[in-house]
Amino acid sequence: MKRYIPISALLLFFVNLNAQDNNLENNQFKINILTPGITYEKKISRNTSLSTDLNLSAGFAHNNDSRTKLLLSPYIREEFRYYYNLEKRNSKGKNTQNNSANFVALSGSYYFKPIGNSEYVSIYDGLTIAPIWGLQRTYGSGFNINIIGGAGYNFGTNDRTANFVPVINFTLGWVIGK
Repeated sequence: MKRYIPISALLLFFVNLNAQDNNLENNQFKINILTPGITYEKKISRNTSLSTDLNLSAGFAHNNDSRTKLLLSPYIREEFRYYYNLEKRNSKGKNTQNNSANFVALSGSYYFKPIGNSEYVSIYDGLTIAPIWGLQRTYGSGFNINIIGGAGYNFGTNDRTANFVPVINFTLGWVIGK
């Protein structure tokens, strides 16, 4: 009888560990089609992850002649995400696979020089730091939606471009390898 108690305790420990550990994916790759690029998300702890995006951003800018121009700029973004509603979604029987939940994050984005628009380099090239809120949903086919919003501070290449900016991102894509 004494042998069964430690084995039972060990089994309960692994079942409990597995139940707690299945919330976030250890590694997740996505291909984004709306803003062309790739995303890699790495689990850090039970409810946190580090997400890295390499994408092409589309935006608008005005020059001195009051002309508006579409800008395409590659960027890299790092987000330290905390998924806060995994347990609530699980308790309601909602999907949490492939990190389908809401999150808050600290985001850092570096936008490289716009493609083919040298007159706009000084107003677009720079680093943006922002606290953000987001949600991510992945469906059975692997189709993924990611919505992000927040307010950030942009550090441009010169003093006149450092300012507060809205941070809004919407991506559509597919999770690879699931």
